[in-house]
Amino acid sequence: MDDITLREIYNFVLLIAGIGGPLLAVYSWYKRKIEDRIDKLETRVEKLEKSNVTQFEELTILLKGQLACLQGLKEQGCNGPVTQAIDDINDYLQTKINS
Repeated sequence: MDDITLREIYNFVLLIAGIGGPLLAVYSWYKRKIEDRIDKLETRVEKLEKSNVTQFEELTILLKGQLACLQGLKEQGCNGPVTQAIDDINDYLQTKINS
């Protein structure tokens, strides 16, 4: 069996560094790219969640306005579909507000 020389160890270390260095650089670059995309996605999700809350509040206000109009129509004597719509809106609002 041959003895391992210092030169062979040196060549092996250079080989590992020559292969590992570029691989490590590519891994670091790819990891940064992924982290940047994750940060952007998290920011976008936060904005969408805030927008969703705002839209829900706006739609609730609009729905309450429609309910007021329908109740005004009912007071003027309109019946049938007006009463049904009032009941539907009240049921919907109860469900959404309680959840």
